[in-house]
Amino acid sequence: MFKLKKNSSEEKIKKSKEIIKEEKRKIKEEKKKIKNDTKNSRKKHIEKEIYTSKEVAVSIVISMILGAVICISAVLLTLKLNHILDSYKDLSKLIETYKTITNNYYGEIDKKKLIETATNAMMESVGDNFTTYSNSEKTESFLEDVEGSYEGIGCTVTTTEEGEIKVVSMFDGSPAKKAGLKENDIILAIDGTDYQDKTSNDVAEYVKNSKNKTITLKIKRNDKEKTIKITRAKIDIPVVSSSLYEQDNHKIGYISISIFSKTSTEQFKNQLEKLEKENIEGLVIDVRNDGGGYLSSVTDISSMFLAKGKVIYKLESEKEKEVIKDKTKEKRTYPIAVLINEDSASASEILASAIKESYNELVVGVNSYGKGTVQQTKQLKDGSMIKYTTQKWLTPNGNWINETGVEPTNKVELDTNEETDNQLQEAINLVVKNLN
Repeated sequence: MFKLKKNSSEEKIKKSKEIIKEEKRKIKEEKKKIKNDTKNSRKKHIEKEIYTSKEVAVSIVISMILGAVICISAVLLTLKLNHILDSYKDLSKLIETYKTITNNYYGEIDKKKLIETATNAMMESVGDNFTTYSNSEKTESFLEDVEGSYEGIGCTVTTTEEGEIKVVSMFDGSPAKKAGLKENDIILAIDGTDYQDKTSNDVAEYVKNSKNKTITLKIKRNDKEKTIKITRAKIDIPVVSSSLYEQDNHKIGYISISIFSKTSTEQFKNQLEKLEKENIEGLVIDVRNDGGGYLSSVTDISSMFLAKGKVIYKLESEKEKEVIKDKTKEKRTYPIAVLINEDSASASEILASAIKESYNELVVGVNSYGKGTVQQTKQLKDGSMIKYTTQKWLTPNGNWINETGVEPTNKVELDTNEETDNQLQEAINLVVKNLN
């Protein structure tokens, strides 16, 4: 029994050793497997990092582009900084003067007035009558004129000798006319505020700048007071008007342009089409007292008459020359006379020259103003504006009319003693003559 016990214990020990040996073998194999997996992983990673030649080329190009962009940005930043430093050097006297006077003057200083005066003096020192500075109030009025529209009710008012604010006229289709306002109505109050001690300018200022969509007018008509509500809207200022004249069995159209605003082209086209529906045989275009406006407007209006390819005007600057030609298929062939006077300037003179030299028709009146230059405008942050000359313009034949004006083909002085317009009558006579 005792011997049998010993043998059993030995067998167990032997068996345990075998198990331990087997476990060691498994651990060894597991380590080997992990080692191989790690090796394979590294191999794959290395293979992943090996790019094709195409990928390398793309990477190089992208790097070069990024480098170029960074370099250009650095150069531009340097140039900008140099420009700022140069500007500061140029203005150092002005800045030093401004700081000294505002910091040390014993009395009150209007800083805004100082800046406006300095800016105005800067523009005046150029020595060009058309290089100018306008404060915010004048700028607003100028922009309203050339834009050809404003927010309002569409009527004109005036202050009478008695100090009353009287309605003078209303634009066709305007909110004022639709609401029932009439000529000669006297404005007493607006939106509950008494205006009897104010002026027509005060009325216009309030109506244009009011935040109320609808304004209420208290008016007096035939000694009776009345309240009228009017909804404000965008108002196109009428700058073109027309009439029809008949002479010697011929129908002659008449169109007047007061300014070449942004809306003048559309208004002119509408008036011209209306006249042509009446079968006009000739046309008189009146630009007397028209001080000019946008080049784009006079270009478009001229293009309604000239044949495609005909020169409207030429532009010259220090760097380049440009010939502006008619690019449209639209044209007319009937006789035309353009009426001008000493106050016809800029765009008016361009139209007169184009009709004279590219349409081979008539210009009637006296020599025009003689503004042969072109200006650009820049509105400043405070709402004011500078206007400066950038180019000169020439007639289709290359003539520069600066300070001499457009010379009429038929010189006719205005006879102020006559009740009729003798210049207009002569223009009609000449157009009719060209028809016969």
